[in-house]
Amino acid sequence: MTAKQFLHIHGQSADDIDIGASLEELNKQMKLGLRGEGGLPMIPTYLDPDRADIVKSSKRILIDAGGTNFRSALGYFDADGKVRIEDLCKTGMPASDRLLSKSEFYGQIADNISRLLPQSDKIGFCFSYPIDMDKDVDGYVQPFTKEVKAPEVVGTKVGAETVAACKALDGNDRKAVILNDTVATLLGGMAIARKRYSSYLGYIYGTGTNVCYIEDTSAITKVKGLPVGRMLVNTECGSFNGFPQGDFDRRAIERTDSPDRQLFEKMTSGKYLAEVIYRTFLAAEEESLFAQAHIRSFDLRDVSEFLNGGMCGMFASDSDVSFAKELCSELVRRAAKMGAIVNSAFAIASVKDKSLPVCIVAEGTTFCKLPGYRDNFQRYLTEILGGYGIRYEILQGEELNLIGTLMATMTLK
Repeated sequence: MTAKQFLHIHGQSADDIDIGASLEELNKQMKLGLRGEGGLPMIPTYLDPDRADIVKSSKRILIDAGGTNFRSALGYFDADGKVRIEDLCKTGMPASDRLLSKSEFYGQIADNISRLLPQSDKIGFCFSYPIDMDKDVDGYVQPFTKEVKAPEVVGTKVGAETVAACKALDGNDRKAVILNDTVATLLGGMAIARKRYSSYLGYIYGTGTNVCYIEDTSAITKVKGLPVGRMLVNTECGSFNGFPQGDFDRRAIERTDSPDRQLFEKMTSGKYLAEVIYRTFLAAEEESLFAQAHIRSFDLRDVSEFLNGGMCGMFASDSDVSFAKELCSELVRRAAKMGAIVNSAFAIASVKDKSLPVCIVAEGTTFCKLPGYRDNFQRYLTEILGGYGIRYEILQGEELNLIGTLMATMTLK
């Protein structure tokens, strides 16, 4: 039996995912989300991409709370209009390794940026978790993804609570703007782009996965009274439930804290894909498809090293190694196909001028380092978007999250 045949039997083959049906279902859920219905959040950010070129020179405190790391820095535009990032520091994401109360969570955030507090009274906070945004560019924390353990934080207003925790340290008032990492990535890409594009997507494929795109405000009918124009929308598409789950997806998802949530993310992203592959290896061993194997748990870095020619020590023969690598490669291809479908859906929704390419601003360690992902992602993007007459380019850069977060702070008075 080949690896492809084995995966097909268990519903884990990339070929089992129907592009047309998936696009249709995602488009349906997208429109429902913009109306305030269904399961796809489609969160308005209240950030206008057409105002992204407004530049102010004062320093801002920048926070990037990601799936694994918590980064903080000072950012500003110099006399030549170039972005400057200073005093960058990285620590672990609060509550990623242990349960924290509300006061502990925000207290840790304030402690992490305490060195920067004398430098600015304005904070840009890139918060890479679901938030119900408000018109004041602050937002209420939704149930955490990526296994963050801080249930008391859910329902709190992240900007206001961060400002209050900082005031408890030095007694000073501040203002904050909150945005998601995909939003920051998109704005960062707009800031460094050196050519014209029809539209932009912000795409994260790292610990988790998500997409931000640009939508006409007239389509966001769940919010009344929006001005005519365009708005960045944080789709939170990691919650999309329209892709068919295979046996090993289900076995991996059952082991997570909330097995009924973030299904697309748990089938594909960096935090979960290794578990899907691990469950695949175990099933192949149970079905005697390896001559001699000693399967143990591993993470996605191990998968990357294995696909790059490293030895993982779990397989005794060359044939077993070859079969295991084929399993990994096929599951990476499947993840890339799903990622390409999701990006294509939002590109199709946002592109108005097909004479210009759409810019996909891509960030995330998994996107950059997982062997085979980007090549397959681009191959499927070319196939899907080409059928709609849409061209695309992928843009990457240094510190796009922080640059985009700085751009968002330009809205603060």
